[in-house]
Amino acid sequence: MLEGVNSTQSQRPTLAVVGPTGLVGQAVLEILSTRVDAWEDVRLLGSDKDAGRRLLVGAEEVEVEALDSESFYGVDVVIFATPPEVSAKWVPFATAAGSLVVDTSEAFRDDPEVPLVVPEVNARAIDNRPRGIVAMPCGPAIIMLPVLATLHEHWNLTHVTATSLQAVTGAGRVGAERLFAEVGALTGNPRVGQMPGDVRRYVADLPDDSPFPAPIVSNVVPWIGRHSGRGWASEETDIKHELRHVLQLPNLKVAVTCVQIPIVTTHMSTLHVSFDKKVTPSDARRAITEGANGAIVMPDEEGVDWPTPVDAIGTDPVWVGRVRQVENNPHTLDFIVCGDNIRKGAALNALQLAEMLIGVGPYAVREDDGAPTAH
Repeated sequence: MLEGVNSTQSQRPTLAVVGPTGLVGQAVLEILSTRVDAWEDVRLLGSDKDAGRRLLVGAEEVEVEALDSESFYGVDVVIFATPPEVSAKWVPFATAAGSLVVDTSEAFRDDPEVPLVVPEVNARAIDNRPRGIVAMPCGPAIIMLPVLATLHEHWNLTHVTATSLQAVTGAGRVGAERLFAEVGALTGNPRVGQMPGDVRRYVADLPDDSPFPAPIVSNVVPWIGRHSGRGWASEETDIKHELRHVLQLPNLKVAVTCVQIPIVTTHMSTLHVSFDKKVTPSDARRAITEGANGAIVMPDEEGVDWPTPVDAIGTDPVWVGRVRQVENNPHTLDFIVCGDNIRKGAALNALQLAEMLIGVGPYAVREDDGAPTAH
């Protein structure tokens, strides 16, 4: 047991999941049953309206407890699968109680005292966590980073241009519900989308509380997030910052365009990447395949076998395909990455970090090899 956690030496640690009824929280519970049996107890903490619900954790039903200021005593690690405003309110109570925190939201991503960690890329960054909190990049960045890190290790990245095609669940359950509602509004009208304004007319009677700035059904929306200045959306500037931060490449040239697409789950990104060394597609495929990055490369040399969201959904790897040499440029490759944004882009990363905090799992840094110590 790492120094500073709440459990005694004779016990395995206790994990708490805050927000277990949300999309990410539910995925955390599903994935728990497939992970190493590292936890003595798993507690579920939720809102008053969720208190009393019973959810499966492995083969056992666990009752959701109402979250309050006393909830975290005796808990070693807490995963917050919550919106940023919930994390910002309740994480201080958890750290005050001596718990280590893994937060899946954006609440602490920009805090210089909170490490931003993707286990396959920068596991050792977890060592420096003076506030007792570990944060994660956003889902699209988590899906890109393991592959980019492997390629950088071999050929030294100089430039990344990405188009991030994002599923509606990037906005949470409300994003999925909005897509379902708009699909319902078009039901029985399969030819909608051929005349100016017809899609907007069909969805006009829906509530005006959509998380998207335009209709999402039969459409793509080239904007995700808030305005962050000079024509950039916040999701684009966040991904740029997170790629540089996790790769420890502050001067990396990055340009990102984020596009909302009408699928429920799984993000796909097209990547145009340059290096300061010559690289071939076959060497890149081999490096990604052999790297400890959780990625699977589709054998797409003939351009006929590549990943799509409907194939990647519900799986844990990052899927890579369409690896191509840019014409007349031996330093540059184009390829795609695809991954389940709820699992790989959030829940799995959170559980890997929680395991690292107690010194277990394939990415844990052992104490005899410079392991992190708890706060």
